[in-house]
Amino acid sequence: MTTMSSIWPLFDLTLTTPRLELRPITDQDIPAAVDAARSGIHEPGLNPFSTPWSELPGDELGSNMARWYWRCRADCTRESWTLLLGIWHEGQFIGCQDVGAKEFATLKTVTTGSWLKQSVHGHGLGREMRAAVVLYAFDWLGAEAAGSEAASWNNASLSVSRSLGYELNGTTRKSWGTEVQTVQHVRLTPQTFKRPDWELQVDGHEAAAKFLKIT
Repeated sequence: MTTMSSIWPLFDLTLTTPRLELRPITDQDIPAAVDAARSGIHEPGLNPFSTPWSELPGDELGSNMARWYWRCRADCTRESWTLLLGIWHEGQFIGCQDVGAKEFATLKTVTTGSWLKQSVHGHGLGREMRAAVVLYAFDWLGAEAAGSEAASWNNASLSVSRSLGYELNGTTRKSWGTEVQTVQHVRLTPQTFKRPDWELQVDGHEAAAKFLKIT
């Protein structure tokens, strides 16, 4: 019998840390993701996203998020892929951590991005979920570098990067909604990575790697 797992094995990938479970967002998870985003992600006027999706009116936010999840799945190929991992803490959906790559077979480089609902900020969960995908990228996928970026004023994101060993990797100017921001790029390698004192548990890797044609 054909199952969803045989059609889309990525749905069976699960990363587990001491406090968090990270797994790809399914259609059944979208309402919980929308509720988490609607509860608030950042202070008004301090949008950490280059595309201000989190500031959309409530009646538009959900459909916009759903389109993004579906688009990432539809565009998932060996040459370009993004894993949108939902974050569960104590049984509740609290945010999203993505990890993606272009031309991974050649470049061996991933990029990451994330958001957490505001009510769980300040407990180290952002660092834990970033560490999880970096561990997965380096130890399971064989990545040789991980990149990220944040607006130069986003001390929370840049602090997470510093705590994990990311090094500054130049700045650019980027359209940020209707404004222009200076964006700080950061880069991490297995040699500079400040590994956490816990081990990542991974389920469903073999099928996911085969689907993405990562050897």
